[in-house]
Amino acid sequence: MTSSAARRAPSHCYLGIDRRLPELPAAFDLPAVSRLYEERWPGRAQPGLRVRARKVHDVDYQPSARCLVAHELTLKPRGDEPVETIGVVDVRPAGLGLRVFHEDPGLPWLADAADPAKVGRHLSALELAPRSRIVRVVPVRYKPGSQCLLRFDLEAGSHPEALYGKVLAIDGYRLSTALSALRDIDGGRDTPRVLQPLGYVSDLHMLLLPAVAGSEFHLLAFDTTVASEVRLQWMRKAGAVLAGLHAVPLPAGPPRRIVDDAAYLARFSTSVASAAPPLARAFDEAMRRLESATHEEPPAVASHGSFRSDQLLIEGDEPLMIDLDGLCRANPARDVGNFLAYLRWKAIRQPQHSSFIEAAIPRFLAGYGSVLTLPDERSTARYEAGSMLKIAGRRFQKLDVSEWALVPQLLDEAQALLGIPSPGAASHAAVHTAPASVRAALDVEGMTGSLRPLLGPFGDGGAAPVVTRADLLWHKRDHRWTIRYTLDGDGDALLGKMYRDTARGRRVHEIMRWLWDQAASGTPELGVPRPLGWIPELSMLVYRPAPGRVLGDTIFDERAAAYMDMAAAWLAALHQSRLPVDKAFDVRTELATLRAWSSAVAERDPDRAGAADHISRRLSELSSELGAETGRPIHKDFHHQHVFVAERASVIDFDEVRLGDPHFDLAHFCAYLTLLRSRFPPMSATLDRLRDEFLTSYGRHAGWEIDERFAAFYAYTCLKIAWQLCTGIGLLPRPQGEEQRRQTAVMLEEGMAALHRDLPG
Repeated sequence: MTSSAARRAPSHCYLGIDRRLPELPAAFDLPAVSRLYEERWPGRAQPGLRVRARKVHDVDYQPSARCLVAHELTLKPRGDEPVETIGVVDVRPAGLGLRVFHEDPGLPWLADAADPAKVGRHLSALELAPRSRIVRVVPVRYKPGSQCLLRFDLEAGSHPEALYGKVLAIDGYRLSTALSALRDIDGGRDTPRVLQPLGYVSDLHMLLLPAVAGSEFHLLAFDTTVASEVRLQWMRKAGAVLAGLHAVPLPAGPPRRIVDDAAYLARFSTSVASAAPPLARAFDEAMRRLESATHEEPPAVASHGSFRSDQLLIEGDEPLMIDLDGLCRANPARDVGNFLAYLRWKAIRQPQHSSFIEAAIPRFLAGYGSVLTLPDERSTARYEAGSMLKIAGRRFQKLDVSEWALVPQLLDEAQALLGIPSPGAASHAAVHTAPASVRAALDVEGMTGSLRPLLGPFGDGGAAPVVTRADLLWHKRDHRWTIRYTLDGDGDALLGKMYRDTARGRRVHEIMRWLWDQAASGTPELGVPRPLGWIPELSMLVYRPAPGRVLGDTIFDERAAAYMDMAAAWLAALHQSRLPVDKAFDVRTELATLRAWSSAVAERDPDRAGAADHISRRLSELSSELGAETGRPIHKDFHHQHVFVAERASVIDFDEVRLGDPHFDLAHFCAYLTLLRSRFPPMSATLDRLRDEFLTSYGRHAGWEIDERFAAFYAYTCLKIAWQLCTGIGLLPRPQGEEQRRQTAVMLEEGMAALHRDLPG
């Protein structure tokens, strides 16, 4: 199984995350940490020893207290072969400590398990490769204080060539006995194949395991070069093998209930609150909902404990279950919900697999149902939500900074499963109150006929595509609705955007067509989703989804600076284009809008009335600057959630496009980065740097220099965002209560400050 820490944000992203741990960034700076290991390596008397930290292997972060960062290392002694090992940097308020992996106080027997001579004696006693000498011990997977998987390489000519030892913090005798009992059960073809230990060394807490010449299930399942039907069959087998485990009468193990999972989640509350205050309320509310679960649990079954697609290997064309360290007795819904939660998380992290995952879930459940009756849907939803909360909490405990921006979507899905009102749930509920035209647009059979004429250019001579699903993704009450249409085959998709105002929809369609043609004929920077056509009877614009991922989901990614450059290049190209636009920025209308926003803020948050009114009045005084230039095409709603990035940027949502001042788009984008900064305070330094890189990049692409108009438009957008926060609209997550007031205050303070300085820096 690949460590989730394998792909990390750049080391500078860890600046400012925890003021009590000022040396935390050094633990993620691989060149610097390599030098640290060289300076402090145990037995440093070896002359010429070189140490290279290849990547971060594991992280365990406790806010303000400590952070253990394990690194995969290559040691290069002078004149000897390189050695692969793992080192640990212990970050505390007092400074950095360093140790080798086997000097683990939580695994005091690990040092002996990593000693070739001592392990060799155990292998001989168990008659496992009795005449073979261990020539090398390599740590493969390591979780400080919890477990370590070691590979024992045997001398040349030995058979087998290698064995594995899994060293546990717990006594593994019970687990070893249970796995042996499973091997001896004759349950027919449905009995699951489980990786069996060759023996157990009690004083080392170590299971001895064979090497397996198999493929990793999750790599095969998501290999897009393999036909989707073949991969869906593997998903069905995964469901069947899980049901096979649940069906066997294994000896009693430790019980695990939904309330136990809720108690486990409590360990993440501090990390979530520290890193992302706006998410803490949603996380804790969902956790409390799990704690209060009172519905009756069915009889417990033998449960894997952490069943995911990477807990299976393929050996001999059949699934082989591995990593049963968490074997317990639980509601069968626990394993099913965990598997589904990790599939949903993969769809969030890698949207290119989302269509396949939507098709894979019913196949997995069908496979389970071919062996046992499926667990109760309500129980499955609860356990799936619990696993989603676990995944979310671990993003912060593991300091997976590059994935922090994805957590709001994960929490939204968890809340929906638990019946907690959420923006996503509200969109689905809107189906029942939508106009008749929207309900017609959600009819898959009818839309197959409506969309088919638009797909002609993409036909290959085969059968015309069929719509298999229609999902309402988003709606602006009584104005606009966005629907996702899944097509048969490999799950290709289209988007339909319906407008109450037909003229507005047609206008957006024409803008997208013009930009698409420009991108195809000489201005490739102007990427947009491919418009397929306009359906007059539905007042619907139909287009292909934009390629790549939303910029907001990659904002802490290692390529974030490159993505900012793409966004800046797109915006510069728009501002320099000759896009025909029939609307212009009207200062009088905008000042009236500012007054309305200020009044709305005052009504909902009286403590902020003065700041909102000050910004509105001051911008009225600066009206000549707001209208100084109105001749360039501007997007007017340009922010990180409207930009998709891949090989180039693509931009969506052209409802507000008009002629105006390019400073507006630049300031608008930067103000929304400030909102993001208020939601992830530890990432302030990173977001400030990305803002500066965006502005510098725009200047390079457009030959532009910032002036005082930027500050005015920045303050304008800060007031707009404050209004959105107070009225519960705008970008997700939408905070409530004290968090809503805090973010409103931050944005208004930013707007006030911008009006009293030349630049927003």
